[in-house]
Amino acid sequence: MTSLKARLHKAKARLFGSAAKDIVVPFELACDCGHRVTGIRRATYQIGTCTACDSRIYVLPVNVYPATKRVRSEVLDGSVGSRLGVIVRDLVLGEQETTAELQSSANPTATPGTPVVSLASPPENAEADGEKSREKRSRKSNTQIRISPAAAALVAAEILVEEPVVRVPRPGMAVVMRRVFSPFRLLMLSAAVLVAMTGWWIVTQRRMEDARKTWRREMDVAEQALEDKDLVALHESLSKAVAAANTLRRDDVESLRAGSLLRQTQAVQNLSSTDLVSMLSGFVSGDGAFSTAKATAAAELLTGKWFVFECSLLRTENGLMADMPLIVDSVPVTITISSDSLQHAFTALPQSPLMFVASVEFCRVVDSGPEFHIQLSGSSATLVTTQYHAAQMGFTAANSPGLDALLERQAELLKTASAVEDRRQ
Repeated sequence: MTSLKARLHKAKARLFGSAAKDIVVPFELACDCGHRVTGIRRATYQIGTCTACDSRIYVLPVNVYPATKRVRSEVLDGSVGSRLGVIVRDLVLGEQETTAELQSSANPTATPGTPVVSLASPPENAEADGEKSREKRSRKSNTQIRISPAAAALVAAEILVEEPVVRVPRPGMAVVMRRVFSPFRLLMLSAAVLVAMTGWWIVTQRRMEDARKTWRREMDVAEQALEDKDLVALHESLSKAVAAANTLRRDDVESLRAGSLLRQTQAVQNLSSTDLVSMLSGFVSGDGAFSTAKATAAAELLTGKWFVFECSLLRTENGLMADMPLIVDSVPVTITISSDSLQHAFTALPQSPLMFVASVEFCRVVDSGPEFHIQLSGSSATLVTTQYHAAQMGFTAANSPGLDALLERQAELLKTASAVEDRRQ
């Protein structure tokens, strides 16, 4: 039973018309799974969640309208005197009796066995005159209504179960897609894509135009540096020109020549000061014993070193092999390389020796021989095509007969390589 203070507070709210705001109204709704969702009603609607199946149930707000025979409410209708009479009756008889009176008036035909209100005996004649009807209503209003708390709870439970449960509809996938991809959003997305594509096209065109200007300017500077034999200026201008050619995706004769000149210039700048034979000698003692540890340490030092080679090539299963019988302290040396440019040169000039530069990718010592196996880097390999670069590497017409003809043949190979590349595309 509620405390006297709470009952007085509730009576005050119902008397002065603030019941919908001041009186706490609990709710209890049945879920489809059989679980019951309980809570306190609010001034606005709310979405309750079933703790058993996570279903969402729509909960009506506090009823601000007066009570009817089917809908209970804490709000009273009528004049102040009528409301005061109902409040006094609730305080004297209790809320359970008043609730039972409303429920019994809503269900006048109760089934046998259901606790009902004990009233005066109804008239036997259904067609009684108006005076007897008025007398009956007067007697009914003066009769006290008595019902047990268990019966009132049973009646309230039946009405609560029969109330329809309003659920928030869950939108389907088509509705969600229409909301997400609304015409306005699609229009704004199209505008954003159009702006992004326009910006990308403008930036690309500007970058390509800058690359074309850089290519023409740096190639002119490179030609002048080659004539002046300025190695530093030649390397700087060729680096910028090759980068611009890559941006423009050029693969013509001029771009191939620029790449070849750049690799020759890098080889001249990075050329090892010690020859290959000197670096691989001294690992066999006087009695013929081979020091594998020392040879392995020297082989590791060869990695990344640049050397110039003038020899013929032989085709192997994995690429090309230098046709030069190189033996250092009775230890044979095998040099192999896999390079597209050297493959093309070998195919065009199978019987002619080639002069090229390349860096060492790795050097391995074979203990079973013993033997040195040197693998050259194919990406660094390039043919020597100018007399200036050949002279910087130590080759001149005086110490290398036929050098001019060899350089001229290798320069012509660049043009044929460009033609072969064009046919492949």
